[in-house]
Amino acid sequence: MAESCPLPKLNAASFRAVAQLVFEHTGIRLTPGKEYFVMSRLGNLLRETGCSRWEDLPAAILRAGARAVDGLVQAVLTLETSFFRDGRPFRALREVLVPELVRQGPAPYPLRIWSAGCSTGQEPYSIVMCLGDLLDRGRIRLDLLATDLSPLALHRAREGVYEPWELDRGLDGEARARYFDRLGHGRARIRPEVRRWVRFRRHNLVTAPPPERGFDVVFCRNVGIYFGPETLGRLHRNLAAALRPGGVLVLGAGETVSPTVPGLRAEYPNRALVYRYTAEDLP
Repeated sequence: MAESCPLPKLNAASFRAVAQLVFEHTGIRLTPGKEYFVMSRLGNLLRETGCSRWEDLPAAILRAGARAVDGLVQAVLTLETSFFRDGRPFRALREVLVPELVRQGPAPYPLRIWSAGCSTGQEPYSIVMCLGDLLDRGRIRLDLLATDLSPLALHRAREGVYEPWELDRGLDGEARARYFDRLGHGRARIRPEVRRWVRFRRHNLVTAPPPERGFDVVFCRNVGIYFGPETLGRLHRNLAAALRPGGVLVLGAGETVSPTVPGLRAEYPNRALVYRYTAEDLP
């Protein structure tokens, strides 16, 4: 099918079939009214698989195997992020949450953080940068796991190379000079001494259990906004299960924890909303 050919009509039955495929592989629930989203995001995939009808797309993707499924995931996910996005959680981490742990624990404190839905790496690298002074003074020993569902996003995160417009979002001149090496055409790469603190891994937040457990802090910001109530509850239960008792969950600025998840108590360090895990176990 030529790329310039118009896309076929997406009727209600075909939309439901494609929406179910998207849900099974990403956890994102597409409801009626999202037909334009499907056509704009998956139109190229329809052409690449040689399908002339939308109802043929799910079977074609499954026949094509893992690479086609990765293409589906990549097309659906919204990789929107920036360095130090909504700065309050980072200030709370540096000024309140980590100092509390350092005072109570061994020296250096073995700090474990999970950046869930890390996209192209700006969040985990921001975490390392905001804790830079504590790392330099030997007050903490950092183990930072960063996960995402998108293989392309993880590849970019591991590379740590960012375009000028990405560097302009959230970074001041001091952070650029201290933590980045300049490349050509305004691009820059996060320095090895920052990258070495981060472990990247592919993970599905909804369909898989936590990749590890016993984290002091879990960041999962602006991921749940794409899920319906049932999937959101499953996501938050998985995140809570990854925390040690007393650990902290950080969601996006406009997000609240699902009411179906017990044991998460709201706190406001430095006016940043976080959730302290107090339950002994989860159902």
